[in-house]
Amino acid sequence: MHLTYTLVGGATNVIDYAGLRILVDPTFDAPKTYHHDGVELVRTTKPAIAASDIGAVDLVLITHDHHIDHLDAAGRAVALAVATVVTTTDGAGRLGGEVNGLAEFESMQVPLPGGGAMTITGLPAQHGPEPLCQVMGQVLGFLLEAPGAPTVYLTGDNYSLDVSKEVAARIAPVDVVVMYGGGACFDGVNDGEMITMPNDGMVEVARLVEAKRIVPCHTEGWRHFTEGADSMQAAFEAAGLGDRFLPVRPGETISVTV
Repeated sequence: MHLTYTLVGGATNVIDYAGLRILVDPTFDAPKTYHHDGVELVRTTKPAIAASDIGAVDLVLITHDHHIDHLDAAGRAVALAVATVVTTTDGAGRLGGEVNGLAEFESMQVPLPGGGAMTITGLPAQHGPEPLCQVMGQVLGFLLEAPGAPTVYLTGDNYSLDVSKEVAARIAPVDVVVMYGGGACFDGVNDGEMITMPNDGMVEVARLVEAKRIVPCHTEGWRHFTEGADSMQAAFEAAGLGDRFLPVRPGETISVTV
């Protein structure tokens, strides 16, 4: 079983899966500075692949629409031009139209071009520690399942190992986990501490879900990321899981076989 994984940059990636091209967390703006609720977010690099070069997209997944590093202006235009978009229930209300909103552990099916269907399940994710996560808004991870294809867990911006344990109890083992890393933090928010899971936590998540393959995203392209893909890889190697980690750079496509 296999899929192909393309890292566009930041949280944005493309998964070619069971005959579908899936675009995740589309962000295609040029480097710029944004201001949101008193916080400055700086995009430091342009996407490694332009929106016009992504090709035909069958499905868009948005882990959360209300943070600019997961859905920006250019990405929103791309997403809303696609027939099937899946995000949080809150996000579906904001985006409107025919956007599908999933609650935690709620599933929906998407027809496959060769017949049958892919199942998408929304999974809980906690963006930051208590009580900060209460104001960070609704965030999801996703589980992808299809006949003859590997199971894929996209963690989303999850900070909590307790949430990871709850997820693992429902979905383990999984074939592939897409790890949202980066060690995101901002001056003046949570005393400057991380609001996404650090590298050592992600190692524990991979163990909890019994992942066979691990691919990174959400580690570069923004000033608020403090842990890059190299440090993520080093953490997995130090934990004896280096053979499961598949490094990928922005603009690269890799084949993931399990």
